[in-house]
Amino acid sequence: MKHRQKRGPSPQDQADELARFLEIARDYDGLTAADGQVIPIILKTGERMLATISGATLVEPRRGPGHWDGRSQGVSVHVPGTRSMRYRIGASHGTFVQGVEKPTGIDTGTFTLTTTRAVFAGSQQTREWAWAKLISVSHASDANWTMLSVSNRQKTSGIAYDATHATSCRFWIDYAVARATGSLDQLVATLEGELTAMAPPPPAPPVAPPPPTAQWAPDPFHRAELRWWDGRWTEQVSTSGVAAIDPPDPPA
Repeated sequence: MKHRQKRGPSPQDQADELARFLEIARDYDGLTAADGQVIPIILKTGERMLATISGATLVEPRRGPGHWDGRSQGVSVHVPGTRSMRYRIGASHGTFVQGVEKPTGIDTGTFTLTTTRAVFAGSQQTREWAWAKLISVSHASDANWTMLSVSNRQKTSGIAYDATHATSCRFWIDYAVARATGSLDQLVATLEGELTAMAPPPPAPPVAPPPPTAQWAPDPFHRAELRWWDGRWTEQVSTSGVAAIDPPDPPA
């Protein structure tokens, strides 16, 4: 059985998505419980929910297993004068190399973005990132996760999402941060530029047809076989190869 390769979104789908993001960035103001929407967290006074992402994965750096580098058991040498006694020389413990830290998923739950913070709520873990304490936001270039660094937590953490919704998740994070940091106009300008760059080029102007080629053509006045055309009907005619002069009829 042949498996069809999954195609990515078409250019038109990408343009439609950018247009939707731009509309949100320009006009959307968030929701509260009074709007009749389900809010997965308790909002604080004046706080509005911007988006909620189900099935998000909490990601934190975790160090992998370490290993000994240069470790040696040495050489076993027989003790002279004994039958079986031996001793070992040249043994070395080497250097222990710690494992490399890498982002690791530790829980799955709901990720909620509001006008003042981001909140992850899972079955085992909860995390809160206050925009007022935000230091940096980093979208991975080779994976579907975003790390958030805040000043009140030493360890950087973030969320992972599936590839299908990666673009949307990253937009909502960028939008929430832009609102909180006063850079919403910059986000709007960026989206406008990306949408303009995706627009198809204008159609080429119509090309004027070349002027008609001068040639012998059937006489439209039916007084000869052929009449010479050079952009207009001339008085030069020909019948059975014999040239003659016959002024054309004046235009009606």
